[in-house]
Amino acid sequence: MSINPDELINIEGMGGITPFERPVAGQSLTNDPDSKYPWEKPPEFTEVQGALMSILADSYEKETYKMLALSIADGMPVGDLTSMILQAGFQEGKWNPDLMLMLIEPTMYILASIAEQCDIDYLLYRGDTFESYNEEDEEEIEKQTLTNFKDMNSKMRQELKFKDLKVSKITKDSVPEEALEVIEDFEPPKELVSLLARKKEESNNSLLERT
Repeated sequence: MSINPDELINIEGMGGITPFERPVAGQSLTNDPDSKYPWEKPPEFTEVQGALMSILADSYEKETYKMLALSIADGMPVGDLTSMILQAGFQEGKWNPDLMLMLIEPTMYILASIAEQCDIDYLLYRGDTFESYNEEDEEEIEKQTLTNFKDMNSKMRQELKFKDLKVSKITKDSVPEEALEVIEDFEPPKELVSLLARKKEESNNSLLERT
């Protein structure tokens, strides 16, 4: 009589993965040294300006710009999109965790600018309202952000999550002049503006019907 190990283990309680499907302890140490993951190699960018211009170019590519604008219009916070962009870049070996931290505010500025160009109301973080932070909130957030990052060891920095790394406000002072010129001179596609206007009107009509 054979025994199915799945019957003896609470699979759901272990996140749907049995111990037999997990990596063996120390498995990563057996990887070929010549086949490193992208984030194990020297990063592509080491300065904010070069990295940010890369993010700007990607964000203002037509289809990506449209996707970002629609995501913000659907209620996705700027902070969440920033997290996705920067973590993807880290995994692709574009920057290390220290540079990634420096890119948070200017990347959020780029995304907030896209929202403003398309006349979209936006939130900075999940759980926020459209009311501004007061000064006490700003000071506490900045203090907590620095404390959380300084307390991280190198292992934790490689697994960086943005839920505890927040900037209280975003300003153009964090954005290089070259990037600001691109942002200020850009006009969103007319078809996208029309689409967003229709979505906004439909949303307002739906709200009136519910009330």
